[in-house]
Amino acid sequence: MTFAYLALVLLVAGVGAFTDTVSGRVRNNHLIIALTLWIVLAVSETFFFHSSSVNIFPLALNVIFSVVIAVIFYLADIWAPGDCKLYIIISLIFPMCAYTVREGNIFPALDFVVYAFALGYIFLLAMALSRRTAKKMNFSPNFSLKHYLSILANAGIISFLNILLDTLTPRFFYANQVLCIMSSAALIFILQKKVDTARKIIGFIGLIYILFQSILSGSWLNVFMSLALSLVIASAIEIISNRVHANIYREISADEVRPGMILSFTSLWAMRKCNDPELPQTTTENRRSRLTQRQAEAVKTWCRNAHSKVIIVEMMPFAPFLAGATVIQVLRFLFLRS
Repeated sequence: MTFAYLALVLLVAGVGAFTDTVSGRVRNNHLIIALTLWIVLAVSETFFFHSSSVNIFPLALNVIFSVVIAVIFYLADIWAPGDCKLYIIISLIFPMCAYTVREGNIFPALDFVVYAFALGYIFLLAMALSRRTAKKMNFSPNFSLKHYLSILANAGIISFLNILLDTLTPRFFYANQVLCIMSSAALIFILQKKVDTARKIIGFIGLIYILFQSILSGSWLNVFMSLALSLVIASAIEIISNRVHANIYREISADEVRPGMILSFTSLWAMRKCNDPELPQTTTENRRSRLTQRQAEAVKTWCRNAHSKVIIVEMMPFAPFLAGATVIQVLRFLFLRS
């Protein structure tokens, strides 16, 4: 039955990636059908084979963490609602026995997020090279002294938390290192947004603490390795923090307008004198202002009547990367299982 569950999760991820790419939406009815089929499989397995591969407690814990991650990414405007729902459904349907993680890992579905973001970053780099837009999509860190100090503060928080967890709960930390690192990153994002001064103070106190600990214990190598890893992660956090809301604008014609696209402020200002009630009235230049089917048709009509193009805000559909992450997870299970 494991392969039936895997086939279902690949199907829902593939359909979600297709609809998100074509229409800018992950459709609820597809997710509902997938959820219904999963329930049918689970009930059939119990009824016909008198056993179940659905382990309730680990599955519930995994899904709860998935919901938390999805909500955080939605509030940060990194994921659209459809991406969040697709990720939660994938986490629910993917069989727990098919994850290739360390024993004691309480959130194996986090791997989907890690692989999806890795694929997304590779895609951005490829697009930058193929379109020769390296200047617009610049991923090289151009830091000032302020940014370097911010990175050191972040590294101090991450190193301190890692060493603390490794000391207090070594088995848990070993089995859930990715979760611990992601939690540290989430804490840093929250502190940076709410109490940035406190983040820097806590970070430098953390640096001083681990340096004193290394002197007292003589564990220079472990502290150095932890600090080096923390610096890499902190640098990535700083880059993401600076780039996550950086929009990429593109001018398109009427024939290119599709549902799910996001209009720029410039385009909306150009349409201000038009009385068509179907035209969007406001835009936040993020996923919360994606065009509906009717709005897209109205924008097309306006473009043709005004003999004008519109400028859209390009944001990547994330569902294809979640689908790619699902494929990676399935391949890892097929090739790494004993």
